[in-house]
Amino acid sequence: MTTGPRMATGTPVQEVRAAGRRQARALSAGVAVALGMALAFLLMVAFVLLDYRFGQDPHRLVKILLGGALFAGILLQPRLGLFVLPLATPFLPWMPRIPVPGINVLNVLLLSVFLPWAVARVFRHEPLFRPNQLGGILLAVVALAALSIVRGAAFPTGYLYDGGDAALQLFRSAMTFAVYFIALTMARGERDRRRYTWALVLGLLIESVVTIAYGRNGSGGRAIGSFGQSNDLGAFVAMFTVFVAAQLPAARKWLARAVLTASLVAGAAATVLSVSRGAVIALAVGLLYVGLRGSRLLTALLVLAVVGWPLWAPDYLQERMVSTTVEVEDSDAVELEAAAQTRVDTWKAIVKVVSEHPVDGVGFAGLGYVLPGIGEEMGVEVKDSAHSTFLRFLGEMGVFGLLLFLVLLWRCWKLSEDGIRAARSRSDRQLAVGLGAATLALAISCAFGDRFFNILITGNFWLACALVNDLVLERRREAS
Repeated sequence: MTTGPRMATGTPVQEVRAAGRRQARALSAGVAVALGMALAFLLMVAFVLLDYRFGQDPHRLVKILLGGALFAGILLQPRLGLFVLPLATPFLPWMPRIPVPGINVLNVLLLSVFLPWAVARVFRHEPLFRPNQLGGILLAVVALAALSIVRGAAFPTGYLYDGGDAALQLFRSAMTFAVYFIALTMARGERDRRRYTWALVLGLLIESVVTIAYGRNGSGGRAIGSFGQSNDLGAFVAMFTVFVAAQLPAARKWLARAVLTASLVAGAAATVLSVSRGAVIALAVGLLYVGLRGSRLLTALLVLAVVGWPLWAPDYLQERMVSTTVEVEDSDAVELEAAAQTRVDTWKAIVKVVSEHPVDGVGFAGLGYVLPGIGEEMGVEVKDSAHSTFLRFLGEMGVFGLLLFLVLLWRCWKLSEDGIRAARSRSDRQLAVGLGAATLALAISCAFGDRFFNILITGNFWLACALVNDLVLERRREAS
C-alpha cells in the first residue's frame, strides 16, 4: 500500500490541481471585469474632458470612439487587423498625422497587428517566422539603399544631400516591405488565403466607389480618390482591378460573382477617371494576361474594347491618350508640349548623373537634390523626380540598384508561376494568376512614375505576394 500522492483519476493531487484551475479562472475573470470597468471609467472621463473642457465637436468624439473600438478589436484579434489592413491602406492620407518623426498610422497599425499575435505564439512555444522567397532580395534592396545613404553623406556628389532625411525616407519605405513579412507569418492555410484575398477585393471596391463618388475633382479634371494624386490612384486601381479579374473564374456562388464583377467594373471606371495613361496601359496588359491564362471570354472582350475604344471612351480619355500632354509626377496638372521637353531634359540630366556615378549613384532619395543642379548646369529646366522607378534606382543606387530592382520584379513573377504550379484548387490558382497580373501592372506603372516605395500603392501588393508564398510553402511541406 502506497502512502504517496497518486496520479489516478480522483486522487488528491488531481483534485488540488482542478481546484487551482478553477480559482485561476475565477481570478482571471475578476481581473478582466475590474480592468474593463477601469477602462470604461477612464474613457468616460476622457470623453467628458474632450467634450466640456476642450470643446471637441461631436463627430470627432464619434470618430475617436470608433477608432478606439477598432484598435481594441485589433489588439484582441490580430487577424482582424490583418483583414482591415488592405481596406485601410489606401486611406492612410485621410488619417491624422502623428507628430513624431518616423512614426505614423501605418507603423502603429502594423505593430498593433503583429505584436499581440507574435507574443501569443512565443508563449505557446510555436515557431514565428517562416521561409520566404522575397525576403532576401527585399533586405538586399534596403541594405543597398542604406549603404548609398552613407556614401552620399560621407562623400557628397557636389550637390546638397540630407542624409538624415534620406534615412527617414528609407525607414518609411522599409515599413512597406514589413507588410509582406507580417502577412506571411500570420496567414496560414487555404482558409486564410481566401479570407485575405477578399480583403484585397474589398479594398479595391471601397477605393473605387470613393473615387467614383468624388468624380474628376482634381486639377486638370482628373480623379484623385483618397490618394490625392491621380497617377498614384491610377496605378493602384489598375493593379488590383487586374487582380480582381483573375479571381472571377474561381467564384462559384452568385454573391461572390456579383461582388467581384462590381469590383472589376468599379476599378476599371476609377482607372478611366484617373486619366492616367500608364494606368490604362497597365490595366489593358494585365487583363490580357489574365485572359490568356484561362478566360477566352475576357480576352475577346478586351480585344473588342481596344478595337472599339473610340466608341466607348470618354472624350477626356481619348484626348489624354492621343495628345502630346504628359503626366506630372507630383501634380495633377495637365501640361502640353513644354512638359514633354522638360521630361526629356530630365532624362538627359539623369543620363549625365549616371555617367558620372554609374556604380554608386548619388544616394537614396538623392535625385531630388541633384537634378535641379544638373539642370542648371545644362541650362535646361528639369523636374526633381525621375518619373520612373527604373531610372530612380539607376540614378540613386547605380547599376547594382537597377539590377536588384529587376531581380525583385522577376522574383515576384516567379513566385506567381510557382503558385500556379503548386495550386490544387481553382481559388489558389487564380490567386497566383492575379499576382502575376498585378506584377505586370506594377512594372508598367513603375516605368511611368516612381510608384515602388509608396505604401498606398504597393502595401496590398506585398500582402498578395505573402498569400501566394504561403501557398507554395504549404505544397512544399506536404511533399516533404
